[in-house]
Amino acid sequence: MSTETLPSDPAPEAVGRLQGFQFNMGHQETDRVVDELEIILKQVRQSAGDAWMSADSAMKMMCNNLGYEDEGEFEDALKTSFGEFLKALPHIEAKIQDDGSNADGKLVFRFKPMPPASQRKMFIKKFVVATREDLWRVCHKAPSAVLELPDIEFEIGADAKRKIDSIYNHIGSAVYNLSMHVSTLGKQLSNDHKEKIGETVQQLNALLDVEKPFTILLHDRTGISEIVPEEGVETSYGGEAEEDP
Repeated sequence: MSTETLPSDPAPEAVGRLQGFQFNMGHQETDRVVDELEIILKQVRQSAGDAWMSADSAMKMMCNNLGYEDEGEFEDALKTSFGEFLKALPHIEAKIQDDGSNADGKLVFRFKPMPPASQRKMFIKKFVVATREDLWRVCHKAPSAVLELPDIEFEIGADAKRKIDSIYNHIGSAVYNLSMHVSTLGKQLSNDHKEKIGETVQQLNALLDVEKPFTILLHDRTGISEIVPEEGVETSYGGEAEEDP
């Protein structure tokens, strides 16, 4: 496939719209860090419930697990401080500890405590992207959530892992994945199949150009996903939520 498969010019960052979220959540290394952080926090939650974890301790663990030489190299890869990174994640809460413990005066963090599934509802969040600035809203897509683009009858399905990214990068990743699908399978695909994928890629790129307003629907049976900021987001609730996998 040609350069038509690539996303158009990047959407403008809405600097200041979401405090602390001026760095790029979309690059591959940041995605690795989010995945590793998820593993560490799940281990903490299993052993100590909703206990707070020291940001300094977590950073040392992540440097070791991800192969960084030191904290400076780690934060260079993030393109921000680890503290600012934590504060920007919608499913994390952070604070300066003030309990007189060894962590007193230091940054600590944890998963935001969630009500049990029996107290949550399934939902569909609806948001209309009207400007290119709207593409920089942050979409926290839960592991079992589906992001639907009804204007072009396209879905970004559940992939068993949490995905936190801008709307632009969620769609841009779909463009990339479709392009790689064609590139990898090559001659195994019929010309008709390739043409249909190419048409879908063009439609996705047109959405990124925001030639006209379009709708996104975030389906989440676990009741966890978010679109931030929430201004302009409509939520329709269903039955009792399922457990987060």
